Amino acid sequence: MKTGVQCESIVRFPRLFEKYPFPILINSALLRLADVFRGGNNFIRWCILRVTQQSEKHLDKILSVDEFMKKIVSVYYSNDPIARAVTLRTLGSISSIIAERKNVHHIIVISLDSHDAVEVDAAVFAAGKFSEQSKTFAANICSKISEMINGIATPVELKLQLIPVLRHMHHDIYTAAKARAVCMSLLSSYPAENFCMLTLQTLTHLAAQSLVDIPDQVSLLLDHLVHKDPRRAVKVVALQQLRKLAKIAPHLWKYSFMQILSRFILSTPYAALKIGGLHVLTTLSKSVAFQIFFITEDVDSSLLEVCTLCYQHSDPTLVSKSLELYTHLAIAYSKSKGSLWLNGQNIVEDAMIALQTQTILGASCENTAREQEALKLCLSCVKKLVQTHPDTGESFVSCITNLLEQSQELSSSMFSESLAAIGSQNSKVLQTSALSQVLSLLNKVSQSQENLPRFGTTLCTLVFQAAEGNPVPDHIKDLILTCVQKTDPWRGYQVARQAMRYGQSAIASKIFSSLAQKVSSEHLYFWLMGLHDIGTGESCLQERKYKSFEVLSTIMDASLHYQKGLTLLKAASTPNFPLQFQCEYVNLRVDTMQVHSQLIRTCNTFRTCPPPAIATALAITNGQEITRCGQIVNQLMKCVREYEDLSTRFADLYKTSFDADPESLKNVHQLQMSCELMKLAILSITQDAQDGQTMFADRLMFYSGDASRGRDKFSQQLQTIHKVLDALIQTEGVQKITHKHTEFLSESAESLTRVPNCFPRFFFQSLQSTALKLAVSPQQNSSLDPVLIQYDTHLTLKVEGVVQHGSCPGLFRKVHAVKMEVTSNLQSKNPTGPDTKVTDPTSNSLTQTVEPHNDYFSISFLLAFPVLGIHLVTITASIVDETGTVWNTGPKVNLFVKSYDDAIQRATQSKVSARPSFTPLIS
Repeated sequence: MKTGVQCESIVRFPRLFEKYPFPILINSALLRLADVFRGGNNFIRWCILRVTQQSEKHLDKILSVDEFMKKIVSVYYSNDPIARAVTLRTLGSISSIIAERKNVHHIIVISLDSHDAVEVDAAVFAAGKFSEQSKTFAANICSKISEMINGIATPVELKLQLIPVLRHMHHDIYTAAKARAVCMSLLSSYPAENFCMLTLQTLTHLAAQSLVDIPDQVSLLLDHLVHKDPRRAVKVVALQQLRKLAKIAPHLWKYSFMQILSRFILSTPYAALKIGGLHVLTTLSKSVAFQIFFITEDVDSSLLEVCTLCYQHSDPTLVSKSLELYTHLAIAYSKSKGSLWLNGQNIVEDAMIALQTQTILGASCENTAREQEALKLCLSCVKKLVQTHPDTGESFVSCITNLLEQSQELSSSMFSESLAAIGSQNSKVLQTSALSQVLSLLNKVSQSQENLPRFGTTLCTLVFQAAEGNPVPDHIKDLILTCVQKTDPWRGYQVARQAMRYGQSAIASKIFSSLAQKVSSEHLYFWLMGLHDIGTGESCLQERKYKSFEVLSTIMDASLHYQKGLTLLKAASTPNFPLQFQCEYVNLRVDTMQVHSQLIRTCNTFRTCPPPAIATALAITNGQEITRCGQIVNQLMKCVREYEDLSTRFADLYKTSFDADPESLKNVHQLQMSCELMKLAILSITQDAQDGQTMFADRLMFYSGDASRGRDKFSQQLQTIHKVLDALIQTEGVQKITHKHTEFLSESAESLTRVPNCFPRFFFQSLQSTALKLAVSPQQNSSLDPVLIQYDTHLTLKVEGVVQHGSCPGLFRKVHAVKMEVTSNLQSKNPTGPDTKVTDPTSNSLTQTVEPHNDYFSISFLLAFPVLGIHLVTITASIVDETGTVWNTGPKVNLFVKSYDDAIQRATQSKVSARPSFTPLIS
């Protein structure tokens, strides 16, 4: 094979490993690559080295480690120094699986004394890799590295390469102390700039890994920063390492360290060093340790002076970082001290004024990259301050809104996004301070000949937020639709999506209908038309024109549109986008409306069909007044069961939504709580006196839950229903059902249908993508014949799997473990089998949990099938996150197994062979 073709095949292996990351394939492929490595030229060996470096997380799947290593090591004994160097680098790249091999340790030590520079460089690389993996090698090589660094014959370039090896000597306290002592001696012995910078970096990495020397390392870095070293490059490195330690272990910092750093920022004349110091302080201020400082300490005057640098400098980065520190200081001080006043001044108000000043200045500056980044950081600080102190929101909204028309498009986009972030926390401030100007901007856009600007989508979102789910006036609706017509389809889709998320389904329905005619894909057409019908159904429920007696017909009309939309969503599903969450969410919405309508009908029945006359006598006989309404009670209990079933299904939907954002999960949880509240209301009314205390305790538990604390309209409605229920129980009691009870239930169900349903973000987009891919052995053949197993033996079921991630893995929650559940059930029993004992199990149920390693996991199960026949084995996978919550994400794999008895089969075959044959009579 030609070298070019061979190299082209080799470099494709990492992609193959990512696509099929199973041990049997990886083991065979890497063994084959080891053979090629042994017999190929140096360029091919270099290509194989790149494969091992790019496939580092798959190396532990090599089953024949000894054979693989021997083939690689055999090249080391070549007379070619390049071949030996490539071999050493390859051994270093696979150090994670051969970390404790003494012969490899010996090879590296020998190569460090080589006279060939290329081989020595490779040996240093391998020494660093093995020091990171092996405690034994790190302890043994530490002295050797120290001798080489201090040796006169060692070149300066080689010494600079050897120093970073010491950063991995952190496996035990003795080795870490020895390595730190070597580095400390280097600081005094080799004061050159390169040596000093590299040694400080090595000491920081060593302290960060061992954790015991972090306070001493911070003190050392501050000493070099302030006193010992006047060189700017060394100071920059010291600040970088301080920031690293502030990020890793802020709880190990002392308050005096912050004071020293603050004084340095004020005293240094260089803006770059000021910015570096501010980076360290802002990193510290983001941690909880920053708040703990002010429990026992007062705010140092130098720290406040650093915050006021935002008024003294024109550098946008320096100003924005000082504002970030000012914001964090105000938040931390108010939380730890419980007061806003510092030295006679309101620190939160001072931070607010500083942020507003910089926001105004940022809007008038040029649109350079640094200034835009500074403005973005400033606006993020605004969001943090409003989130902690909501009373500052109105002032910020008024300030930012006034800048919308005056700033350029890029700045206007950031301003509008900042307003939307504030509006998501408190939409009322938009109504009072921003709505009129936002509508004025939209009106100008609709009258201009230009397309809708990039921030136009956010302006529409601000209108939706300010509406708080209430239908917007017709002239505003027409204004938004006119603006959407002036933009491209994708931005129109974004506006419609935001309308659905904020309860403006009527606007979204019209936009989706127009967009459906502009797509070329059949699946996209069905998706948009499905959203159109869902929006139409939701808008039917939000109409304020229909009366209470028309609620049943309105729910029926909405259900018809929802059912049509559900059908279109199923038609829009593809194997890559199955739309499981969307279809189940819509299906649950339809069923919820049906249960609400059934409850309303039940309450209407109580008005039209009162209890018979004999019911009173029966109630007196039983001693329970509530039995007089036996018929209505039975119907209400049926509604209770339906609400309970809905609650269970919402909980199941919640458990399958591992990739959903927190707000989407909150939406599903609220819908579940609405079902639980209606169930609790019915049970509280139909209870007898003996269960009164239990129901009252349940109501108290529900009231203390998260569902009653929300600021959105749906949560407020749940809270209102709960309060009215408590008042009704206290005034009317529960001894008998009255018209007030049924009116309350009917009005509660009607109010829940009238509240606009704000579709969650996960309905439209998933910011995180996680999937499990399983490979089960043994497998059924292509004809799907069952797997054969002798009835008196066990089946070894091996399940291998891979965790597949999207572009943002672990954004909301991470995969900590995978839970595998295997169940088997007898499908058909073999009638020719022996008599089965009563104690012989016909089913299996096994569960194991395994933590993935480099996104790969493997589990084995032993299953017994003592009963002859066909068994269905079901393998179900679930994800366990870092908090221990189990998410039923799937997948689910089915396998048919046939249990047989070999003796019965042989007996059957012998009977067939012993059967007499008849020859036809010859006449």
